[in-house]
Amino acid sequence: MEGRARRTVASALLLGLSLAFAGLSVSTAAEPSLAGNFLPAVIATSEPHRAALVHLIRGKPGLPAWVRNMVSRDRYVALASRRVEVEGKSMQLFAACQAGNCAASAIRLLYSEDGKRAVMRVADLKLGTVVLGDPTPAEAGVLAAE
Repeated sequence: MEGRARRTVASALLLGLSLAFAGLSVSTAAEPSLAGNFLPAVIATSEPHRAALVHLIRGKPGLPAWVRNMVSRDRYVALASRRVEVEGKSMQLFAACQAGNCAASAIRLLYSEDGKRAVMRVADLKLGTVVLGDPTPAEAGVLAAE
């Protein structure tokens, strides 16, 4: 009988631990991470991010073709996003460049935490530098930093 009681206690303990860990994973999943994401995946899965980017680049002159088409074609090299603090707010910073031509054509894209606001800096050797989205001075500093 003593062995059976130990197994029951052990089973109850394991069940409790399993439920505790299940609760932790649910709460972690509910809070999206601003770091470690890739721009093509974010654009494909987040409507706010996609809409903000479309609004930012649609009809804007002086953009490289790969930037104009980045919503519909992910033919660019994208680094994992980083979480940055700008004026006390958490934001998501992406860096991407033209495949095979990274030294000559690149962007830095900064999103608000909810993805509804975006600002971008495009640096292209042939077309020059273009800043989109009316960034604050602090946001412009983050976009310009290398």
